[in-house]
Amino acid sequence: MKQTSDAIYIVTKTVARAEAIKQAIGLRDIDEVICIPVENAPLLLKANPPALTIIDAEGDPEKTAQLMTQLPAVQKSLVLADQFDEELFVTCHDHGARDFLIKPVPDAYLMSRVLRLLQQNRLEQLVEQKDRILEELGVLSPRSGVFTTSYLLKLLKKEAEGASPYLSNPLSLLIVQLEGYQSPLHEEVQTVLYTDVARILKECSRGLDMVGEYFMDKFAVILPQTEARGARALAKRLTARLNGYEFQAPEGPLRLKVRIGMAEYTGCRHYEDLLNRAMEDLRGSETKPLHAV
Repeated sequence: MKQTSDAIYIVTKTVARAEAIKQAIGLRDIDEVICIPVENAPLLLKANPPALTIIDAEGDPEKTAQLMTQLPAVQKSLVLADQFDEELFVTCHDHGARDFLIKPVPDAYLMSRVLRLLQQNRLEQLVEQKDRILEELGVLSPRSGVFTTSYLLKLLKKEAEGASPYLSNPLSLLIVQLEGYQSPLHEEVQTVLYTDVARILKECSRGLDMVGEYFMDKFAVILPQTEARGARALAKRLTARLNGYEFQAPEGPLRLKVRIGMAEYTGCRHYEDLLNRAMEDLRGSETKPLHAV
């Protein structure tokens, strides 16, 4: 679904209201600002996704909620409502609305919010472009968005070369195994599960930590400047977040179980020693298979 560069669509019930909003956001350097009636919005927005959609409830929250449920959540939208309606707000939020403003909205404030959303959209496009390039170079995995196994091992080797055996420059490693991941799950379900687990790993890790895939059913987290105590703390957070994580499969809801192996570089002579220690720790941990709820 190709996005129309920097275009803004204004969705309203009346032409006069759409034109008033268009005048209020009289922005330069915008490719186009198009006013469309709410009846035609679902088809037009799906056919030519804009950078931003401004939706004016015009006293009809039910119509607005219906429109929001018909739009892909990836589309950026700003909703203008006559008054705060909790049900409408929740619906808009759940379907990807980036802003929810109560009228009357000063023109300057509306313009500032529109500019912020357009800038955010451009940044997201740049990040997506960078990620696509990294995927083509074999740095990021297209199924999880984290480092590929081969690139992760290069990073681990580099970190190990600079690690100190005297803990002045400590290094730790976690290996996270998804229990039952090799069981017969639908391919799309596996992809969703893998992406969700990668996201949680990144959320729990620090900015300097490096998260990547480790072959088919595992992830690894490289922890620079981290002793065993810090690695254990992260392992505890990950266990709390991932164990019991529920996802949908054709055979019904399933709950994830994970095992985590941990190792510190102290006493290691090579990065492979660190990997072997983490794998030994992983094999010694309790095994709990993936099971139906």
